[in-house]
Amino acid sequence: MDIMKELIAKKPHLEEPLRFYEKTIRFTDAVRELGWSPSPEQNAYPPRLTGRIMELFQSVFDLPAGSLSPLVQAMELGEIDFTRLPLLEVPAFSFPYPEEDFTTLLFLLSKPYFLGRHDVVRQVSRVWEKGRCPVCRSRPSLLTVSGEGRRQLHCSFCGTTGTFESPGCPVCCSQEAASITAFSFEQEDGFTVLACDLCKAYVKTADEKLAARMTPDLLDLVSLPLDIVIQKKGYERLSPNPLGMVRMSASG
Repeated sequence: MDIMKELIAKKPHLEEPLRFYEKTIRFTDAVRELGWSPSPEQNAYPPRLTGRIMELFQSVFDLPAGSLSPLVQAMELGEIDFTRLPLLEVPAFSFPYPEEDFTTLLFLLSKPYFLGRHDVVRQVSRVWEKGRCPVCRSRPSLLTVSGEGRRQLHCSFCGTTGTFESPGCPVCCSQEAASITAFSFEQEDGFTVLACDLCKAYVKTADEKLAARMTPDLLDLVSLPLDIVIQKKGYERLSPNPLGMVRMSASG
């Protein structure tokens, strides 16, 4: 039984997001089979490949043909800059969907681009400074901790994993211990959530045992219930999960 089947068997309530995640993998693999990787100056897919990539996207995610025509046109005209997405800057673009849905769509669509950037800039330091991904500048989506206490941050955009040397908040890097609360949950053994009262953000944390069995993306997905609990306490995540979701419930 592979890890995905095992997780669905153990957590059937998470089958839908896990199956959707499989689609993101299929889309990424299909784009990579086109044999393209971004050059340092490219901020989106090249116009010559945009149409084909959008066809793959609509096919994998079962979207009606032509439903993304305005977006295809905008991308072919160079009006979409993927590099701004990790900074939480959504393009000023008229689209017949709520902004949150549009942000999720762009995250899913841009995933092969960011993974390509990760591959191209392998020489970049993997140390996360000031809570930012060294490749795409995103905030962390997950933190893992080794048995020796070594902290590593993970990026949901480009997949970069790197060392975070600060003992403080992984988002704002505050060193004020009194402002950081570590929440633990009996039903989610191996996970904790670090929530900061200064920046009002949180990052889920997985221990070494869990990190040895699952990728950061899967760790993020199997702990989705924790996002709901922590967001109800008024904290927010500043980086999407592997499905492009930031808000799992209303704050408060």
